Amino acid sequence: LKTRAACGCGRSPRDFWEAMASEPLVAIRRTVPNDHSCLFYALAYLADGGQDACSKAKARELRQICAEDALNDPDPATRALLLGMNSVQEYADWIKNDMHWGGENEIITLAKHYHLEVAVICCQSTRILCYGSDDPSCRGRGHILYTGQHYDPVVGAADVSAMPNVEQRQFPRGDVSLEASALALARAHMEEAARRASQRRAKRIKCLGCGTVCNDAEAFATHCSEVEHDDDFACDCEETEVVIEGDESLPEGTIDISDVNAVHSFYETEKEPLAMSYDASVEVAGVTYRTMAHYWYCAPFLGRGEDDLVSRIRSAETPVEADIVAHSAGVNAQWPDWRERRGAALREGVLAKFSQHDALRDVLLATGSKQIVCVSPDSWAGMQAPGGLATGANAVGKALVEVREQLRSSAGMPVGA
Repeated sequence: LKTRAACGCGRSPRDFWEAMASEPLVAIRRTVPNDHSCLFYALAYLADGGQDACSKAKARELRQICAEDALNDPDPATRALLLGMNSVQEYADWIKNDMHWGGENEIITLAKHYHLEVAVICCQSTRILCYGSDDPSCRGRGHILYTGQHYDPVVGAADVSAMPNVEQRQFPRGDVSLEASALALARAHMEEAARRASQRRAKRIKCLGCGTVCNDAEAFATHCSEVEHDDDFACDCEETEVVIEGDESLPEGTIDISDVNAVHSFYETEKEPLAMSYDASVEVAGVTYRTMAHYWYCAPFLGRGEDDLVSRIRSAETPVEADIVAHSAGVNAQWPDWRERRGAALREGVLAKFSQHDALRDVLLATGSKQIVCVSPDSWAGMQAPGGLATGANAVGKALVEVREQLRSSAGMPVGA
C-alpha cells in the first residue's frame, strides 16, 4: 500500500512506469528555495537527483564551476566583455557571492558542464529558449521555469499528482514533447500572478473574544467597551489580513485608495495644499497661526491655562518644530476629553484655512465629489493602504469633504461642481 501511494493515483510501480512509456507526460513544476541561488538549485535538481541535490553546498559548487570556466577562458578580454564585467576575475568574485543571482551566462556554462540541453520556459513571454543545443557532447534535455524573478525545475510524469520518485527529470536531446504542457504552466503562473496583483489586502484587528473584525485599534477599543464578553475576556486580539479578490465588491465603508476616479489622496507634506502643514496662515478665534498645523498642535491646550506652551508652539519656525514642542508637554496639559473635542477642533481649523484663502478653496473644490483621503500613519487623522484597501479613521479627509460641501453650498454651487 505504501508503494502504491508513493507512485501516485494508487497504481503499482510497474503500472506507473508502463503508463509513463505509453501516455503523454504532463509538466510538473517542482519548487526550490527562493534565496538568490534558485537557478543553481533548479539545475542541480534536474541533473544531480532531485531535492537531495538542492543544498547550499551544491549551489556554491556550481558557482565555483561558473567562476573557473570564466577564469580558464582562452580569450579573457572578450569573455569579460560578454559577461558585462571589467575582467573575468571580477566576474569570478561576483558569481561566488551567494547574494548574487544566476542568469543566462550561468545557464550556458552549466549546460556545458552537465552536457545538458536546458530549455528555459519564460513565463512573461510564454516562449521557450534553449541553451546547449549546439554542444556536440549534449546528452539530454532538461526544463526550468523562469518567472522573471525565480527559477524552478520542471519535470514530466503521467499525472500531476506523481511523486518525485517516479518523475522524469531529463529527456532525449531535442525532445519537445513536454513543451506544450510546460507553456501551460507558464500561462497558469501569469494568470495566478495577475489574480494576486488584482487582490486588495488590508490589515484588521480580530477580537479573540467574539471573532469580530475591527478596522483599527481605536475601533477595537470601542468594540470592547460596547460589546459584552465573557468574564475571562481580557481585550485579547490578533492582527488578521482581509483579502478582496479583484472581481469582488468592497465591503461597505471600505475605500479603495487606488481608484483615482473616486478617491483624491494626498500626503501630509508642506508642499501639499490640502495638508495641515502647507505654508498658509489661519486665523481661529481671533488668533493667527503660521499654518493650520500650528493651530492643530495648539488646540489640545487652548483654554487650559497653558499660555506659555501655546505661545511656544505658535512661534515655532516649522510644523515639525511645533509638533516637537507640543509633544514635550506634560500628560495633564491637554484637555482630558481631547479625544471627544478633537473632531470639532479639526473642522474649525479646516474651515478657517479654506475659507480664508481663495486659491486653496479652489483646490479643495476641484476635488469634485471624490472622497478625500489623507495618507498618514496616524490611524485617526489619516489612512494607510499597503494592499490597496485603506485602513484608518481618515478624520482629516472627512473634515475636508465636509468643509468642501459647506463652501460649495454657501456659494450656491451644486454638489460635485
